[in-house]
Amino acid sequence: MPRLFRAEAHAIFSHLELIVSMLQPQNYPRFLGQALLLEPDPFVEMVDDDNPWLEGLFLCVCIGILIAVARMIGGLLLTASLPPSEALLSALLQSLRQSAANGETLLEVERTLRGIWPFLLAFSGYDSGWFRLLTLAVTPLGLICQWLLFGITGHAFARAAGGQGSLGQTLGAMALSNGPRLLYILTIIPYVSIATVLIHVWGILIAYRGLEVAHELPPRQAALAAVGTWLLLLLAGSLVGVGLGALMVVAGGGL
Repeated sequence: MPRLFRAEAHAIFSHLELIVSMLQPQNYPRFLGQALLLEPDPFVEMVDDDNPWLEGLFLCVCIGILIAVARMIGGLLLTASLPPSEALLSALLQSLRQSAANGETLLEVERTLRGIWPFLLAFSGYDSGWFRLLTLAVTPLGLICQWLLFGITGHAFARAAGGQGSLGQTLGAMALSNGPRLLYILTIIPYVSIATVLIHVWGILIAYRGLEVAHELPPRQAALAAVGTWLLLLLAGSLVGVGLGALMVVAGGGL
């Protein structure tokens, strides 16, 4: 049994080594740079790759890790440049006490603020702790999920518009639409924010070029597929957000 296990483990590692050797991360900077300028060459190379979906997956992981590291360092620098979180909370509560007229309302607001304060700190990157390390895993995973949803939905729209590309080719080409997210690396500098609208619009333009190349679609059909994909996912995300908000209100009312 041990010998059989070692043989199977060796076969698995050999297969993984073969897969990794087929990837071309050294070309990712060129791919992303050309994709940001909407040049067709990187999309053609991704579509013609032996494993375009695997190349796209690894590209998303690399982008996600870079963004996560930048956010973590930026959060640490932000924490170092600001007063302690407890001092900030005390100052905020003191300001509320001076402006509030109703004592009962003030107590309710203070209780609510204290309850959500740890989440506000974690979300803003102000506080330190395990949450910073958690972002190293959550950010790439979230980017992969978004890429899969965007790629699969875009593939369905492209096929409905008469496209002939495979799902793997679509995923490979659509991975390049995450290129604008590299701007989030600038958040390593405290107080720097990136316009989400810019990221989305730029990403849609790149997705349009990816669908056009992967499915050999005319420009109009490719544009409709890219915009339709984004609108559908935006609607779905809004519905999910409204649903979660309603659940939180109901749950809060029952406490």
